[in-house]
Amino acid sequence: MSKPRIGLQLWTVRELLSADFAGTLAAVSAAGYDAVEFAGNYGQKPPTDLAALLSELNLKCCGLHSNIAELRDPSSNTYAYARALGAKHLTVSMPSAVQKDCLGAIKDIVQAAEAVKQQGYVFTYHNHAAEFDRVNGEYALDLIFERTSPDTVKAELDTYWIRKGGADPVAFIRKYSDRMPQLHLKDMDGEDESFAEVGEGCLDMKGILAAASQSAVEWLIVEQDKCKRDPLESIRISIDNLKGLLAS
Repeated sequence: MSKPRIGLQLWTVRELLSADFAGTLAAVSAAGYDAVEFAGNYGQKPPTDLAALLSELNLKCCGLHSNIAELRDPSSNTYAYARALGAKHLTVSMPSAVQKDCLGAIKDIVQAAEAVKQQGYVFTYHNHAAEFDRVNGEYALDLIFERTSPDTVKAELDTYWIRKGGADPVAFIRKYSDRMPQLHLKDMDGEDESFAEVGEGCLDMKGILAAASQSAVEWLIVEQDKCKRDPLESIRISIDNLKGLLAS
């Protein structure tokens, strides 16, 4: 990963987007991010208008989070936005379904991933802590990747949720290095296990980035589910720290 590209998961600034969509995207660009990853909020803008706004702000789209039903339907909004925004990766997260019926969830994942591949995109699965429950003695996340094809089901690992689930982010990045085009960089407060800016928490970010540098990762994506300060300040702290770590 000689020239890592850095994106922001817009869930981090969801409330600001609701108040000022274009202004918030402009602030994300000004903070130094190369791209944004959407989680269903397109600012009520038609796909072509949103694409024009991103182009104006010099932002790319590093992915779209969607759901199984949307990904199965080639006429869905997800594909309309993916085409207009030039997105490559379409992502699903379904921790509740995995907890309730892991094998059933895997069947849904396989069907959605096949549909995504047929439309010319790359399917990635995003983990939360629930995927580190044990199913027949194995982590549910391992079972998902064991029972799916690496050609159709890729990983969007999340560092915070791996740690929250009781596992080692570095080990999992290494384990799935060949099928991980996206990595969610999210830090953890060492005292209360709340969300922290990248480089401000207890996760081994140097080790995480070293492992990522030896992987197939195309996008390092900052995400902070909840911010204790102004989210724009948080995203600036995260990218400044991340760039410092990458340069060290």
